[in-house]
This record gives sequence, C-alpha cells and structure tokens, in this order.
Amino acid sequence: MSYPCNVKFERYFVSGNLEGLTNSDKMGFMSWNDACKWAGKVTQSPSVDYVIRTMKNLETGEIAQF
Repeated sequence: MSYPCNVKFERYFVSGNLEGLTNSDKMGFMSWNDACKWAGKVTQSPSVDYVIRTMKNLETGEIAQF
C-alpha cells in the first residue's frame, strides 16, 4: 500500500446476504486519525450493512475498537 497509515480491520455484517459474518481487510489512509474517523462514520451509518469492530495500525500496532 502506498499510504502513510495502513490498517487492518474487522468488519461485521449486520444485514444483507453476509449477515452474521466477520471479514478482515486492509486499507490505507493519510493518518491514523483519518482511519478512525472513517471507521466511526461507517459504523454509525444506517445505510452501511456492516460495522467496524476493531482496527489495527500496521505501523505502530495501535488498536481501536468501535
């Protein structure tokens, strides 16, 4: 990934065909703060069919739970 802050996160599907499943994925952001803002917005959005459970900064090891 070519972003300064790379994270790994777990998304838990709360509706749709994947309801009840957990998926791990990686994504890049400009900063850890940007990543946390994104995860918080996704988790609180009623139009998204998943929530972010945990996210880990792959550079520093810092973990956030939502």
